This record gives sequence, structure tokens and C-alpha cells, in this order.
Amino acid sequence: MPSYDAVIVGGGHNGLVCAGYLAGAGLSVCVVERSPILGGPAGKREFLPGYFTTYSNSPGSFEPKIAQELDLARHGLHFRPQDPTLVHPFDDGRLFVAWRDRQRTAAQFDRFAPGEAARYDAFFQYLQGFADKLGISLFRPPPDLQTLVRNLTSPEDQEAFARIFFGSLRDLFEQFELSWETKSVLGPLGTVGGIQAPSTPGTPLNYLTRPLSLASIQADGAHDPRRQPLRGATGFPVGGFGAIVDSLVACARSRGVVLRPATAVRHIRIRNGVVKGIVAGKGEEIDASIVISAVNPRLTLLELIGDEPEWHELRAKMALKRMKGKACKLVLALEGMPRWGAAKSDEEAHALAGAQFRIAPTLDYLEEAHMDMMLGRPTVKPVIWGLCPSMHAPELAPPGKHLLSLNIGNAPYDLTSSDWPTERDRLAKACIKSLTQWMPGLPDLISDYRCVDPHQIEEELGLYGANITHGDNQPWNQFWMRPLPGLHRYRTPTHGLYLSDVGTWPGNYVSGIPGHNTGQAVLEDLRERRIALAGTKTSVSVQ
Repeated sequence: MPSYDAVIVGGGHNGLVCAGYLAGAGLSVCVVERSPILGGPAGKREFLPGYFTTYSNSPGSFEPKIAQELDLARHGLHFRPQDPTLVHPFDDGRLFVAWRDRQRTAAQFDRFAPGEAARYDAFFQYLQGFADKLGISLFRPPPDLQTLVRNLTSPEDQEAFARIFFGSLRDLFEQFELSWETKSVLGPLGTVGGIQAPSTPGTPLNYLTRPLSLASIQADGAHDPRRQPLRGATGFPVGGFGAIVDSLVACARSRGVVLRPATAVRHIRIRNGVVKGIVAGKGEEIDASIVISAVNPRLTLLELIGDEPEWHELRAKMALKRMKGKACKLVLALEGMPRWGAAKSDEEAHALAGAQFRIAPTLDYLEEAHMDMMLGRPTVKPVIWGLCPSMHAPELAPPGKHLLSLNIGNAPYDLTSSDWPTERDRLAKACIKSLTQWMPGLPDLISDYRCVDPHQIEEELGLYGANITHGDNQPWNQFWMRPLPGLHRYRTPTHGLYLSDVGTWPGNYVSGIPGHNTGQAVLEDLRERRIALAGTKTSVSVQ
């Protein structure tokens, strides 16, 4: 019977981050992953013969502090800043382009309306000021309500709290008198993390991700992360988005972590309130004093844990928790570089093709797309988060060819009058038609495509309900509510059993922060002798 100090259930990026920290402290660690591919949505896959990419599309969200502490550069992770970082088209054919040169970007805002760049800056300064005032850290367990609001003593602070937690992004935009173009550029960021529209209460909280990261770093006195509000500021990983996972795997192996892909976990073994290990595969038992479940908390509570009395109330709450998502993937195999119709030269076309892009021309477009999704209708207004990764990593496509990696942000998990085998192809064609409005030559470049619907994503990735954040990133499901009150500090009622992954605080997509935080919780409990390693021969240094 194999035995380790710690077993991590789930080999996504958070499980790998957690493994790196624990193994770095001297623990013997085993990572068990159901899929043959490590990294979850961030792991590189062959979607079409010769065309590789990842389900995730936003490499700029990975936390630099973690890359530094795990020395991922030594394991092959390097970022190449792209410029421009973002393209956002409007219905009239114009493109908003985010450049690293702040003045160049500001000039575009001021063309929307006089003084717009100053209003845009004021919007993010307002959010940063609020995040600073909260005085909380993303790198520590989440605060309870009393701690969260303890510094909000002035009427202005409390007004900001109400606007961000109870108001909508539409309301907040109006407070800053932003132009419709600026609202359109910012809108998708406020609606990506859940089933929500621009008018949904609580959506401004999505804009606090980077401000809270900056505030956390200031509080911890550590590495300074991205300081550009717009996406893509970190740059593109050399070799593609999957290079993040590749470096985490290399780091884990260098520290002695045993990696076991293609190994499903049947259940977590618990005896008298104490974790004993897991049962994997066809009944193989693996002993461990510590088990970290780095998968959707719903899966952990309802499928991996047995009928333990200390879990009854939590299991009942989790069974009622909303978990339906909207993940859908479309990969286009192209015979050549995609070209924006608005590009005025070959040089400009090449630069724009390397940027991330979003298709959501107006806030009303987002509202209509959301309504279709809520009613279970196949969308005719696809919200698209796109990238041409082969512009930065040619090895992801056959020589001379390219691919577009598209995430569809409003695909209903449940269809009311059809099914996904019927609608997959229709959705792919709707997305291609939408892109053709701004990339008129695109249809002639497409040699093949693959659309992966929400049910297929759920099956392939084990992504319950096709929910990319394992529970919406909204105020009702953040801080002490994530994933449930009583489970929000990564510890559980079972001695030695911990939770991780994006279903725990702070979520944050492919940041790695939940994996970092769970690892620190385990090491803290070992230091404080709240848990002990049974029969280990490992030399552990957790001071």
C-alpha cells in the first residue's frame, strides 16, 4: 500500500501549486488526477490534428508572486510581453486597441469623449482605493463580514461598499459618466465570472481582482504584480499558455512529487473524523496523513466523502448551491494569419493578430446574450474571448498555419428546446459569422474547426456544470461564503482534510492563489501541531 505525507486530489494548476509548496517544505506528496492531461483547463491539448491550445485563454491572471516563490523561471516559464494587449471591436467597425504605452491608449479613450481617459483612470483609482481601504490579503484565508468592513468607517467608504457589493456595473459606470464605448470595453470583465449580466447586482466585485492583488502585495511586502488594469499586461508565456502548467509539473517533479495522471479517485477515506487517505482506480488504497481535494467542492462533498456525521449539514447546503456554468470552446484551424479588417498595414495586422480580443460590442449586447442564456436559448449574439496563440508560439500549429482559440461566454448548460449535439455546429457557425464582421477574410482561412459544448467540457475536464470558477464569483459566493461558511478557511470538519482550487477563496481563474493558500494552511497547521504526520521518514522543514 503506497503511503505519503500528503495526497492531492486533482492535478489542475492549483493542485500543482499546492504540491510545489508542500514538497518544497519536505513533505512526500502524490498528485492524483482523473484526466491523462495535467493542468485542467490550463493544460495543453490537441484539439485538432496538429493544433494545440488550452481551454483557458488569459495567461495574464497567473500570480507573479507564486511564479517567483516556486522559481518557475528555472523550470522553463518565461513571459514575452505582447503589444498591443487587447483588441475590442465596435459595431461600426472601429477597434479599441490597448497598448502598453498609456498615452497611446489614453488618446483612444479621449476620442470617445473629451476627458474620457481621466474618467477611466478615476474609475480604477476608485476601485484601488477601496481595495486598499479594506486591508485584506488574497494570500490569506478570507475575512468574515466583521473583518471585511472593519475599516469602512466613513460615509464615503460605506457608499463605495454599497455600490460595489449591491449595485451593478451599469450603475457604477453611470457614477463615473463613462462613454458607451468605454462601458463596452469594460463590460465583459464584469460578467465573466458567473451567470450575470451588466445589470446584475454585485458585478462590480469582478473589477476588484487586480486591485485586491495589488493591495495584498502592499500589505505583505512581497513581489509587485501587474499594474495595468487591462488584460494581458503580464505577457504571453513562451510556448503558449500550457507552459504555465509545464513549469509547475517540472517544479513538482524536481521536488520529488509523484504525479499520477489518468487515475480517478473513488472516495476519500475517513475514520473517526480523521482522514486516512484515498481509494483510487479499481480499489487501490493510498495512505496519507493529509489529503487536499483540489477539485470542485461540490464534487468533494457529494461524491468523494461518505456519510460522515460531521458533514451532514454542509453536504445538505452544498446540494442546494447553484453551480451551473456556461463554458464552451471553439478552436478554428486556419491556413494563415487572421487579419482584422480595420488594420491599415501588414505590420499593424500582424500586431493586432497577436493580441487577446473580446467580442461584445455594447452593454446591451451583453444583456441580450445573457437573456438568451437564462432562457436556455442557443445564442445568436455570442460573447467571445479570443486569442491566436500561434502568433506567439508557432509550434502550436502546423508550419505556416495558425489557430484561433475562442471561449464562448454565454452558452447555456441546459437548452430548453434542443440539445447540444444539434446546436454545437450552429453555435460554431454563429461565432464565425460574428467574427467575420471584423475579420472579413476569416471564412476563407478556416480548414477545420472543433466546438466543445458545455456538457462535453464537463465530461472531459470534470468541470461540474461547465462552471469555470466552481461557483459564481459574486458577493453572495465570495469571502467567508466561498465555498460555504465553515469551509472558507481551507480546513474542513475532518482532521487532515483540506479544500483547494478555484471553488475556494479567492477563485480568480488561473491565478494559483487558492493552491498557494491551501499549502500555507497545511504548513501552518503542521507548525502549530494541529496536525501531525503519521510514520513519516521525511525530513520536514515547515518553520
